[in-house]
Amino acid sequence: MANVELERNGRILSGFYEGYFVRLHDDSEVTGGYYIYLVDDLSTPTDGGDYWMADRAELESFVESSEWQIEWIPE
Repeated sequence: MANVELERNGRILSGFYEGYFVRLHDDSEVTGGYYIYLVDDLSTPTDGGDYWMADRAELESFVESSEWQIEWIPE
């Protein structure tokens, strides 16, 4: 099972995009799916991007296939 926490910032410790920060956003009320937001720095990002997933299963599969080890940042 993928390490998926919604609406929290986390740092990717290993896997694709290692060192980047990630936020998983539930956008089901607007688009019906989920966004994955990626940035290289939380305060002054200079690189990043996003992905859209159709449902929770696709989101978890993406996180798992990216081999992400995520350290979730306390709110």
